[in-house]
Amino acid sequence: MTEATTYLDRILAAKRTQLASARHDRGNWTHAALQAELDALPPCRDFQAALHRPGGPRIIAEFKRASPSLGPIREGADVVAITRAYEQAGAVALSVLADAHFGGSLDDVRRASESAGVPVLCKDFILDKRQILDARRAGADAVLLIVAALPPPTLEPLVEFAHRVGLAVLCEAHDPHEVDRALSAGAKIIGGNARDLRTFAVDLQRAIELRRRVPASFTYVAESGVHGPDDLRRLTEAGVDAVLVGSALMSAEDPGATLAQWLAP
Repeated sequence: MTEATTYLDRILAAKRTQLASARHDRGNWTHAALQAELDALPPCRDFQAALHRPGGPRIIAEFKRASPSLGPIREGADVVAITRAYEQAGAVALSVLADAHFGGSLDDVRRASESAGVPVLCKDFILDKRQILDARRAGADAVLLIVAALPPPTLEPLVEFAHRVGLAVLCEAHDPHEVDRALSAGAKIIGGNARDLRTFAVDLQRAIELRRRVPASFTYVAESGVHGPDDLRRLTEAGVDAVLVGSALMSAEDPGATLAQWLAP
């Protein structure tokens, strides 16, 4: 790896290696067989509707044990205990990391989904349809698709497939061009990330400026860079529909109590 290699490059390289070596059960991918499997799964909770729940601010509270930029955050944390605390504190949805770079796994998604009463976002670095189907099987209600990770020919088919299997898609953008790509691909929920994935530097103004690029008829989520009630207030006043918060909560002494304090009138 060179100094110019970014966090995103490294994560995607590892993900491609993982996918290439994984021995997925190919199964029968006929339309009828896929539909039969989907019919046997519990229906997805409405992630997009949750992001418009009356009241506010609306928080997607995230569970992760580590991050590439911060290193270990909360090693050994129990996903059920923390996501339950988030829900009790008032989170409208949950985000659960499924990638090993963040100390996560699909089992974390599964356990959170089984105990949750609000929608669960599977947050992973998705590159193919198998990962989307695995997330659906794990009980996710939505998946993250990162525009920067997906060349133009691949983004739209993945959005379409996720919708086909019943999942909502949070399509993450980092600049105006990526917002336009997400909209063109059929995404209904756009995430504007305050973090530059190539350096991991954070600027909340980035998420606010990207909001202006998204038509009001779409759902907009601000991601990264939130450290307290003042940041929430700033984003709400800028017209965001929901805010995804991870590191600031997971690094707090009591994540659930911290979220409750942020949301207190």
